[in-house]
Amino acid sequence: MLFIPKIANIADDFGVILMVGFKKLLVTVCATILPLVGWAQFDSQRTQYMHSVSAYNAGAIAQNDMCNVLGTYRLQWAGFSNAPTDIVVSGDIPLNISGTKHGLGVTFQNDKVGLFENQAFSLKYAYQMRLWRGTLGLGLDLGFLNQAFNFDDCVTGGSEFSNDSHKDKGSDPMLQGVSSDQNDMAFNVGFGAYYSDDEMYVGLSVLNLNKPSFEFGESEETDIPRIFYLTGGYDMALSNEDYHLKPSALFRTDFSTSQFDLDCLVDYKKKFMGGLGYRWGDSFDFLIGCNLLNGLFLGYAYDLPISKMIKSGGSHEVCLKYSFKLELAKKNKYKSERIL
Repeated sequence: MLFIPKIANIADDFGVILMVGFKKLLVTVCATILPLVGWAQFDSQRTQYMHSVSAYNAGAIAQNDMCNVLGTYRLQWAGFSNAPTDIVVSGDIPLNISGTKHGLGVTFQNDKVGLFENQAFSLKYAYQMRLWRGTLGLGLDLGFLNQAFNFDDCVTGGSEFSNDSHKDKGSDPMLQGVSSDQNDMAFNVGFGAYYSDDEMYVGLSVLNLNKPSFEFGESEETDIPRIFYLTGGYDMALSNEDYHLKPSALFRTDFSTSQFDLDCLVDYKKKFMGGLGYRWGDSFDFLIGCNLLNGLFLGYAYDLPISKMIKSGGSHEVCLKYSFKLELAKKNKYKSERIL
């Protein structure tokens, strides 16, 4: 029976080799991707993406076996007139059907950028399966996008404060055939895969899979490109187990412009957390958070812009999340002749 310990030693050595190989592969991938990342910025950003993965990856729906309600508000580039704002509200619930795990969710987003207002409503479904030491979720995102253009506030000629500035709208070729506010709706599809265990998570998803488009005026058309998200994170216990180090990253691209976020949080007794982040070529980020009550989390992030093109008071983001168990089992009821 001496071959049994030898097999165990070989398995341990193989595990070490596999882990070292994975780390080398991760470094290689990062070294390859980072030089290709463009400096362009997306209209809608989330600095606290690690707390709201299900908003952009349907595979993460209800993977923690809890009901989750999430709300985020973001003010981009404070101090700018008509600064972009973004509001996201979502909820999801786990389901057990014949011994299999599923998740259902809903998300609403309202995004204002200049004269444009974009709204999105989506229903999400995920199938959860056990894989290795954790859970793999495969999710589908179905919904609608609505884009509105505020023509009445459009100024194309003269001074923004002059009385006759609106008279020049017709001279702008982009506004030919436009005489009032524009509003159009399109169907939208997304897909996501998300794996997590007690120590790490990784997810890959794509939104706007069907490349929805909106009509603008008589001849113009706005196309929404596919956006791919790659995210991952790790939960590392330190020598003092009251402290956990939680590095995370998010890379997203439409293969025209790209964005890369790298963050690291320190968690104290699963109660308080804080850390720093860097959005490649765009901003330094400061994050704090606190578990106020059982299952209720409040987070705040401030982005300090470093781009020479952006001069503002920075960006502010607030996140509120509540996770709880939904008990559907009926409790035993006792009748008493003294209570009629």
